[in-house]
Amino acid sequence: MTSEDQLISLHRRRGYCSGRFTYLSNRLDEYEQSESQQNSLLKNYEKQLTEVASQFEAIQLELEVLDEKEQGRGFEIRDHAMLNSLIFSKIPLSIQKQWEMTLPNNEVPPYIHLLNFLERLARSSRPITTVRQTRESPEQTTPVRQRVNLTQPHKPELRLQKTRFGWEYLALGHMTKVNDNHSDDNGCYLPHHGVTKASSQTTKLRVVFDGSAPSTTGTSLNDTLHTGPKLQEDLFSPYLAIRCLKQLAEDEGHRFPRAAQVLQRDFYVDDALTGAETKDEALTLRTELTNLLQLAGLNIRKWASNDNDLLHGLSLEETNHQHFLGDSQTLKTLGVFWNSFDDSILYSVEVKPTPSRVTKRIISSEIAKIYDPLGLLAPVIVRAKMLLQRIWSSKIDWDESLPIELHTEWERYYAQLPLLNNVRFPRKAIIESAIEIVLHGFCDASEKAYGPCVYLRTLNTNGRVWTQLLTAKSKVAPLKYQTIPRLELSGALLLTSLMSTVQQAPSHKITRTIYWTDSTIVLHWLNTSPHTLKTFVANRVSEIQTKTSIHDWRHVPTDDNPADLISRGQTPEEFLRPTIWQHGPAWLYQSEGYWPTWALMPQVEVPEQKGAICLSANPADYSLLQRYSSWPKLIRIIARCLRWKQKKNRAAPLTVTELRITHNKLIKLLQNIHFSEEIRTLQKDRNAAIKGKLTRLNPFIDKEGILRVGGRLSHSSMTFAQKHPIVLPKSSVTTRIIEHEHKIHMHSGTHATLYAVRQRYSPVDGRSQVWRAIKGCVRCCRAQPSPVEYVMSNLPEARVTESRPFTNVGLDYCGPFHIKEKRDRNRRQIKVYVAIFVCLAIKAVHIELVDDLTSEVFIAALRRFIARRGYCSTIHSDNGTNFRGASNELRELHDLLQSDDHKEKVTAFLADKQIEWRFIPPHSPHFGGLWEAAK
Repeated sequence: MTSEDQLISLHRRRGYCSGRFTYLSNRLDEYEQSESQQNSLLKNYEKQLTEVASQFEAIQLELEVLDEKEQGRGFEIRDHAMLNSLIFSKIPLSIQKQWEMTLPNNEVPPYIHLLNFLERLARSSRPITTVRQTRESPEQTTPVRQRVNLTQPHKPELRLQKTRFGWEYLALGHMTKVNDNHSDDNGCYLPHHGVTKASSQTTKLRVVFDGSAPSTTGTSLNDTLHTGPKLQEDLFSPYLAIRCLKQLAEDEGHRFPRAAQVLQRDFYVDDALTGAETKDEALTLRTELTNLLQLAGLNIRKWASNDNDLLHGLSLEETNHQHFLGDSQTLKTLGVFWNSFDDSILYSVEVKPTPSRVTKRIISSEIAKIYDPLGLLAPVIVRAKMLLQRIWSSKIDWDESLPIELHTEWERYYAQLPLLNNVRFPRKAIIESAIEIVLHGFCDASEKAYGPCVYLRTLNTNGRVWTQLLTAKSKVAPLKYQTIPRLELSGALLLTSLMSTVQQAPSHKITRTIYWTDSTIVLHWLNTSPHTLKTFVANRVSEIQTKTSIHDWRHVPTDDNPADLISRGQTPEEFLRPTIWQHGPAWLYQSEGYWPTWALMPQVEVPEQKGAICLSANPADYSLLQRYSSWPKLIRIIARCLRWKQKKNRAAPLTVTELRITHNKLIKLLQNIHFSEEIRTLQKDRNAAIKGKLTRLNPFIDKEGILRVGGRLSHSSMTFAQKHPIVLPKSSVTTRIIEHEHKIHMHSGTHATLYAVRQRYSPVDGRSQVWRAIKGCVRCCRAQPSPVEYVMSNLPEARVTESRPFTNVGLDYCGPFHIKEKRDRNRRQIKVYVAIFVCLAIKAVHIELVDDLTSEVFIAALRRFIARRGYCSTIHSDNGTNFRGASNELRELHDLLQSDDHKEKVTAFLADKQIEWRFIPPHSPHFGGLWEAAK
């Protein structure tokens, strides 16, 4: 498998893990909200989540090694961290329920946290983590080795303090003595060691228990326990506490609401950082907090305040000795130095003499000693990070001496570090009676570093404005080159995350949040839809747009941007000079009308946008080819246009050469319009790739670039045009050519016209095109008009009414016929006629011979018809006018039918028989079509 295929496979597997985690996370949410909760189902979810997290971590580590374009594919590392945090927020649900169920409530201290072992190890018969301490070789175990080290003669003070600690644990009931006959099949000897701190005012020796130390079975105590949820926030946030204190606040908070709020919000492990707006509120809070903690058997000590009145009534053991005795007003809390006299945060940096041989290990150690959780020294710290990054880029080993340039720069920086001891930051960030609290975040970036800083601007009822630096962060630019706009965007994303965390920290409600950047490109990106941007920028813009409102982002000039100090970095000496770092730009103290304004201007080109393909359709205008109905005229018009383009004599008649050139150009244009793909294929000598209707023609391109029909007639005596006619598509021009050939060949038929056209051309579907062209020829239509289709009226009632045969009869004569009267030799010829009786209903025919044209003979024939077919109700016949102008014989028949005597006799006969005689209209033989057809 290639590296590219491997990367694709890894990304697909990681996507599957993410989708699987989302599914299980949703199931856990449903489980938490359901009324019936089954432990077995929850444990199954926990097991699956753990497996998915393990797979995700393995895939992520492999991606980080193989994928050099990780930054373009998204936030893999950040996604990994988010996944882990979500997993730890889901898995401990059952652990918390078990912990809450095991809280005793009948003894003091009431809050004891039982260990939550992994289910698979708790059910196992195998020892969880056993250290088998044999009498023969006690030095093999870590706890015994540490105990032997504490009993060495050169550590008498440490041994004494450790012994006191053990007796104290026994007295408090925190541990019990193990007898020799105690079984250790399922136990753990917990390694521990002492840490001394001579500067500590309460406890010089602190005992540290090492739960991660492996036992003889290779398993540590921590390996057998659930990790549990994250109970601590980021270090610079004062909302930190441990679970026992949170549980105490939940159980007893209704009795001491203010103290419960402090327990939930202002504790970090066992240290509390809190305050109140007035002295009375602070005294009440101190009392409530003391009483609330005593309910759990916890005593709060080391009270310190910026007002000594708040410490009255406290014993010496309950106050900070250093503060109470007045030795110094500087205290250390959570690693940060606080001067209670002027209520300010300060720093203490101890500098040792610089060794002659400076290494990367030494510099890393010294930089780590500068403890700045709030980021107030970010410009100074980032300068050290820049130096350390340069050392890493030089690929210097840990214990290798630095080059002269780096060594000199470090010495200069390190010598100025003691100047930081003079830096002070006011602890108080919110003034009294504040009515408006606004967070202002600034971000900036350079090719070396980037970072944000956050300021708190408060306005009180008196109109007083106060701004104070709250926190900041700094990061060096990655070693892989990034453009300045990308780094600016990374700084904006870091500012978004920092502001989101800071908004949760203050006890006061934040009125507004405003984000400032000096990068106009970033502002344009934030006002752009992420799908139009490249992946790196789109991911970050999408997250910023999700967490913030675009209307809260504003532009700040570089000179007024305090985050610019982070991007460039400062030495301690430069940091002490008056700048806008501590309180922000001066216009923050003014009303909003004096703040910088900036209008988003449309840019012609915004960096990092995806390439957008804009297709501008500009079709060629071929209307001239369809404007004229004559092929010769079309050629002449185009020839005139070509002559005008060449600026020749426009009045001179067109020559044969010009007409021939125009003809060829017009044919080539027509073929390029309709056969462009086939022509490109032939130009690449790929005749076999020709498809469609041209396949059987074996086409080729001649020396003039015209597409012609191939074939096997190369040795024929015919002309070149006849052997290889020009291929014509279905188009209006082809129709004009066919019409021209049809006209010059005297409007010949389809076959003749097609033959004439094929003398030079070979139109596609030639027969159908020729037939269509001839059908549209006006002269041919006039010469061969199509018959008129008359609209026939409704059939007579007698024709469509069901009746007995010959009830309604049509009558007509036919003849005369010449027959011989007798069979003898002297017989003569006589004329006879035939009376045709046709049934109008079923078209049956009855024939009667009539000797002459007298009424008596006709009546006799009618009698014979009635005798044979029965009486009829109506007889239809013509009135004899159709016999006029006919021969003498027909004239006699006409005279008979028109004579009054005949009509009277026949009418009288029919009246007696109740038969009606109807005559058709004159000159309308189509009325008698039925009996006319029978003749």
